[in-house]
Amino acid sequence: MNHTSLPVVPTVGSVVSAVADAFPPEWAESWDRIGLLAGDPESRCERVLVTLDLTRSAVSRALALGANVIATHHPPFLDPPQRLTPSVAGPLFDALTAGVAVVVAHTNLDRAPSGATALPALLGLEGGAPLEQTALPMSSVMVYVPHDALAKVKSAMMAAGAGRIGRYDGCSFSVEGTGSFTPRDGSRPAIGSPGSPTSVNETRLEVVCPRSLAPSVIAAVRDAHPYEEPLVVVTDAVIARGDARMGRVCDLDQAMTLSEFAALAGRLACCAARVRGTHDHRVQRVAVVTGSAGSLVDSALSAGAEALVAGEVRYHDAASAVEAGLAIIELGHDASERPLVPVLAEAVRTTPGLDSANVIVDRPAPGYWTP
Repeated sequence: MNHTSLPVVPTVGSVVSAVADAFPPEWAESWDRIGLLAGDPESRCERVLVTLDLTRSAVSRALALGANVIATHHPPFLDPPQRLTPSVAGPLFDALTAGVAVVVAHTNLDRAPSGATALPALLGLEGGAPLEQTALPMSSVMVYVPHDALAKVKSAMMAAGAGRIGRYDGCSFSVEGTGSFTPRDGSRPAIGSPGSPTSVNETRLEVVCPRSLAPSVIAAVRDAHPYEEPLVVVTDAVIARGDARMGRVCDLDQAMTLSEFAALAGRLACCAARVRGTHDHRVQRVAVVTGSAGSLVDSALSAGAEALVAGEVRYHDAASAVEAGLAIIELGHDASERPLVPVLAEAVRTTPGLDSANVIVDRPAPGYWTP
């Protein structure tokens, strides 16, 4: 008998999985909106437009190109809209009504080694160490489960997004013990009966998840757990980030003045850089980060950087940095993050069954300009 394997059909869900494999969701900030924001994961993926921002014009270009998926760096919202109308939801409304799925990799892409090194590479800087500190805020979810329900509850928690640490899935800790309880009148115990003290062989199962996913993990426990009132304990946890950290600290081959280096950075990034600091400030160690970098000023100072290159830095943060000896070079948020778009496209191209020719990198949108 001739066994012919069927071709793999790419779906929206497989694009989401490919992006999550490259940029794990737990690398994202807890407030971020990432992953599949709109669309049916079971739908076939015809073509993908990869862009920096989800705009109405990007949706129009996707439709003109025959793309039914947009992979974007910036989410269309951080606070979910109250209504999905054209005036409120804008490009997301356009995408939904046109059948275009929206997939986002934001701060998880910023932290990925391939994302964190994209802007330094554009500036001719190689190597270097991560700029962001190592602590990663997470939630630790602990639940007590009778032995015969352990596999079901554990599987449900993992499906809700728990148990991923870096590039490792299914991470958990368990220990066996004895659970004791007395069901009260009116209860409907899965084990025992009202008024009778009951002891059960149980497993204490612990998993970690991004803090933003803790409510979903708790809901998954309640759905899968046999008990009427399962005990779920959630605590704040911190784990080491490893190399998945924002920014890089790099050394120039030769020291330059701030004026010289800022001119070089602006030319390589194809933008008009804004600079804070004296023209003749000596620069050899440089901290580089995409997007907004005010929260990383202290990290740059601790690393001994003489200049911080970023999309933008808040006024008071920039003023304090310069007072402390750290010059600021602002490229503009969009200019600093354009190098991330090809990185996102490479992740999309790993989608099983998706032809690389059907992954289209969008042209850069016009940014700030000076008259």
